[in-house]
Amino acid sequence: MRSRSLVLTAALLWPVSVFSETPDQFVNGNDLFRDCSDQHDSAQGYCQGYVAGMLDAFMAVNALKATGLAIPSACPPKEDLTPNQVRDIVLQWLTAHPATRHNAATHEALAALLAAFPCKEQAH
Repeated sequence: MRSRSLVLTAALLWPVSVFSETPDQFVNGNDLFRDCSDQHDSAQGYCQGYVAGMLDAFMAVNALKATGLAIPSACPPKEDLTPNQVRDIVLQWLTAHPATRHNAATHEALAALLAAFPCKEQAH
């Protein structure tokens, strides 16, 4: 469950740096290939969680596009941010907002990231 939360969180960063080739990524194609090719349960769980999280992120973006509303984005720091820190931010949000946990996980994780890392043009 912990790996799935991490994977979903990492996938939610997709709107922040779409298909980035810069060093500010958590996972690259070689990492994903290694984990998806590894037959150990933990690697397979990570792989499945990662791709499911990516699909959730795409579906969330498509749903936002369908509404005609602007697609929000978070602006995390490019250096020194770790997957564990992102997981902690999302977990803290979920702990502090039990009334909205029935919403889609992508919605809740994005809300946590938007609150933690607002973009300058969005911060007022």
